[in-house]
Amino acid sequence: MNAVRKILVPIDFSEDSADGLSYAVSLAQKTQAELVALHVTQKQEADSFLNFLAMIEGYPMLRAPGPIPLDRLLREKALDLYRFIEKVVRNAGQVKIRRKVTLGNQAEKILGVVEEERIDLVVLSVPRAPFFPYLTARGRLLRRISRLPCAVLLKPSPDDPWATSGILGPSIFAR
Repeated sequence: MNAVRKILVPIDFSEDSADGLSYAVSLAQKTQAELVALHVTQKQEADSFLNFLAMIEGYPMLRAPGPIPLDRLLREKALDLYRFIEKVVRNAGQVKIRRKVTLGNQAEKILGVVEEERIDLVVLSVPRAPFFPYLTARGRLLRRISRLPCAVLLKPSPDDPWATSGILGPSIFAR
């Protein structure tokens, strides 16, 4: 078996991605691998950010202001990613964690980072979902996984009933 030198974990700031990050950190500690934490943001977040702030402050939106500049959005998301990792990872030990924030389609950006960084393993957390939406989402997930040129580890959430029933357990798709 090839040694794992770089592990990629996509982050969307959810509980599921926190579980995936914790699992990836423990793997990186055991294999002495470098961990790359990736957050992919969408352009729609730049458009809705100011509307969200105005709503919180209670100001009416008479004229829709222009969207937040993309460089500012990326800086704020990078800070959010830093804080998220600090909150989730209490003791990283000797694990080197690099943070990346990018803008675009999540599946395409993950594939791009895997190729650019020469990632050996991708740790994906499987979101909590009822069974039927889980089945439809699983088809999309499997199509995305099939495009990756490296091994993929699917980490189900700890309280997911499908994980404990044996329908979905920790699994790895090796290339």
